Amino acid sequence: MSRGGRTTAVWGIRAGIVLLVALAWEWYGRADGEVFIPAFSSVLSALWEHTLDGTIAEAMWLSNQSMLIGFPLSVVLGLGIGLVLGRRRLVDRTFSYLFDLMMVVPMIAVVPVVIVALGLSLTARVAVVMLFALPVVVLNARAAVRVVDHELIEMAGAFGADRRQVWQTVVLPAALGPIFTGLRIGLSRAVSGMIVVELTLIPAGLGGLLVTYRSQFAGASLYAVTLAVLIEGAVLIGLAHLAERRLLNRMRGGGV
Repeated sequence: MSRGGRTTAVWGIRAGIVLLVALAWEWYGRADGEVFIPAFSSVLSALWEHTLDGTIAEAMWLSNQSMLIGFPLSVVLGLGIGLVLGRRRLVDRTFSYLFDLMMVVPMIAVVPVVIVALGLSLTARVAVVMLFALPVVVLNARAAVRVVDHELIEMAGAFGADRRQVWQTVVLPAALGPIFTGLRIGLSRAVSGMIVVELTLIPAGLGGLLVTYRSQFAGASLYAVTLAVLIEGAVLIGLAHLAERRLLNRMRGGGV
């Protein structure tokens, strides 16, 4: 099967799965009388209505302010810290346990502490997003550069490559795949952190809408906002996959 045929087959299967879920959702909602779960058509209608009146767009912009600041900061800091931890054993043994601890501790338990320290502000929301995303980015970058074949590094050194050239031609190309995996997971956790802080302590943006519609028992609107969050997450992950493929193709000499 050609590459184009494989791509078409993949998207066809994905579309089929989405269609099956939508049909099952519609059937169950109508069978339930839309008491607890609204029909999929009702959710789409509510999503369209809230999109037209600007409710979704306004809430999405307010929510994404924290992620547009927090996730890039997590990427820059996380990659820098992770690469250092991966290539400097003493630094790794001294500081890596902090990020292991951040992965173990439930971040939702730390959110109130952040709010007390920083208040009900955008800064607090950015800090929560970073707490969710940063450990994943750090630990994946650390693991990515630690598994690079040392024989390749030694071979590059034997041919006269300096430290910068070793990083540029050996370490980073070998580590890009795992690093991008960490970035995608970190992105998904950043979205989770963005919504969690709004659901629990700062009722703003999309999380604020979820709280409002839940208190009003507006089932269709509640599920519509949830669907909007899922769509945003899918789009972001898709863009991350696209960026990964393009960068890897460039580094392998395959063009864009």
